[in-house]
Amino acid sequence: MSAVIPSLLVLLVGLGVGWALRPVRTDGPQSPSAAWLAAEQHARRVVAVAWVVLLLVPVLVAIGPLMPGGVQRGAVLGILPCVAGIAFLLVSGLGELTWPRPVGSLRRAPLAPRRVRDVLPRALSVLTVIWVGLLTLLLLVCGAAAGRDGRSLSYSRAVGTLNTSTPFPGGYYGRPIGITLLVLVLLTALVLVLVTRRPAVSDTSPEADLTLRRTSSRRVLAGVQLVVAWTLAGCLYIAANAVRSVAPRWADAFGPGTSTSVAGICALIAVAIPIAAAVVAVRGSLTKASKPAAPARTRVTA
Repeated sequence: MSAVIPSLLVLLVGLGVGWALRPVRTDGPQSPSAAWLAAEQHARRVVAVAWVVLLLVPVLVAIGPLMPGGVQRGAVLGILPCVAGIAFLLVSGLGELTWPRPVGSLRRAPLAPRRVRDVLPRALSVLTVIWVGLLTLLLLVCGAAAGRDGRSLSYSRAVGTLNTSTPFPGGYYGRPIGITLLVLVLLTALVLVLVTRRPAVSDTSPEADLTLRRTSSRRVLAGVQLVVAWTLAGCLYIAANAVRSVAPRWADAFGPGTSTSVAGICALIAVAIPIAAAVVAVRGSLTKASKPAAPARTRVTA
């Protein structure tokens, strides 16, 4: 029975992906609103399926038969958010490759050179870079501070006494997290390039087409920053608990006992990070492109 539920979920997700990513075409010359609505509908279906996949991947892995036990379970749990983000990006990239194209004897679309930074939302891009930078820095610091096993923090304050706390995001956990994070970043860049270079919406203004691209980029980064923030929050919380338990002398740089206070503050920050990232993700994913106005009609009199 435990294997039936994941199989049914995979089947439902596969059917949903196939339905959402089926080609949508416009028939010949269209009014700007008709062509724009076809593209916007496709984009909404893609982002809906991408979010379903992002949320289902951790569940399928957690309850699946391939979930390891022992310390390996911690390593798998550590990479789960980024793996879910990779699945999210794969669906998003497939949606860009199946972007609706006009058909018919007459096709019209504006030709304008675009760069990736032209379609990126500035604030969301900065936030994503901050999450990635903080996670990378935390993994490097924890990797240097961890014990030889790469998954514990140890410190000896007196001869013959060794304080040890595990788990700790050292090299054992940090390497797989770092690899999946790198794959996530590279795939994010690839999807944003696809957004930039996808076919223009036929018979609509360049401004309206650019708005659709910016909306797609915002939705992609909303999911990416969320999974990176989840990973950062988990690593920070575990590291803070380990530092609070071991209380190494190097953590008391600002005076005796400061390691406990700093660890407590970091634990609270680790709780706040995913909440803030979730709010940003919801706002970014629910963003809708403004509908372009229909062209004004000109009346010709004799």
